[in-house]
Amino acid sequence: MKKTLSPAYISGFCYELSLILKAGIPLAEGVSLIAENERDKRVKAALTGVCGQLELGERFSDAAAAAGIFPKYMLDMIDIGEKTGKLEAVTLALSGYYDRRESISKTVRNAVVYPAILLVMMLFVVVVLVTKVMPIFADVFAQLGGSMSPVAVSILRFGEGLSRNWEIPALIFAGLLAAGLVLARVPAVRGKFGSLTFSFHLGKTVASAQFASAMAMTMTGGLDMEESLEMAERVTANAKMRARIRRCRSLCGEGQSFGDAVTKSGVLSPLNAQMLAVGIRAGSGDTVMEEIARRSEQEVAEETEAALSRVEPAIVIVMTVLVAAILISVMIPLMSIMSAI
Repeated sequence: MKKTLSPAYISGFCYELSLILKAGIPLAEGVSLIAENERDKRVKAALTGVCGQLELGERFSDAAAAAGIFPKYMLDMIDIGEKTGKLEAVTLALSGYYDRRESISKTVRNAVVYPAILLVMMLFVVVVLVTKVMPIFADVFAQLGGSMSPVAVSILRFGEGLSRNWEIPALIFAGLLAAGLVLARVPAVRGKFGSLTFSFHLGKTVASAQFASAMAMTMTGGLDMEESLEMAERVTANAKMRARIRRCRSLCGEGQSFGDAVTKSGVLSPLNAQMLAVGIRAGSGDTVMEEIARRSEQEVAEETEAALSRVEPAIVIVMTVLVAAILISVMIPLMSIMSAI
């Protein structure tokens, strides 16, 4: 199975397609132009194949599916665009959808990676302190004929054990890091992690932003509410959000309005649900959903920044207190000895 393209690349590719369609250039010629400027040999070969299929009279969705590098959601939406005659609008909406998706993913990654790097750096400082600095203090105490406090002795022994068997914690850390990187690529694990984070406000905001972005995409493509909800559920990784979408579909099936169903199911915040209800009554549901998607993306960025502003100082404070405690356990007895000389 071929590896699909990244959301960032798909966003740019779909935008180029929308420009080609807007200019009235045949798709075969337009895809050929994109392929000529492509540097990645794998992608270039795939696009060349798509171009060849188009020249033979194949539908674009079928030709793109045969290439094997495009995600199913994109292919489904292109198929819908071809059937409804809105391919230009669909490709432009797909560009915005994948751009928002990449932005949200990048924001969430930064929220996890930066504090992790900070924590590792602080732990490195502590390890150097207990393995390199503490033995120096032990020698000073021995030369002065004094003894270290029980806490300092315990820290010294821990550091000596860490120095002798450093391979074990290094292998454990490397194993955990490798396992984390591998599991992060498994969709089922990402979905489970998303379900766990759904308990936090930021997790709910991310899930709602992804739902709003998917709905904006499908509504622009000309799908009705039932089909839009079905497509949004299909591309949502968060299990708890999928359950809410299913409840929204069920409420719509019972005859309730889409605005009421969205409010009762909780797939959007009350403010956004109210805005959507007004937009649907005014006949501008797709435009309002696009605005909700934009605001949700901004809300994710703001909440992530707020979370980082709380996590970073907390890590620094904890590690500072730990380092200070280690130094105090050594310095107070040392000061007592020095004052007695």
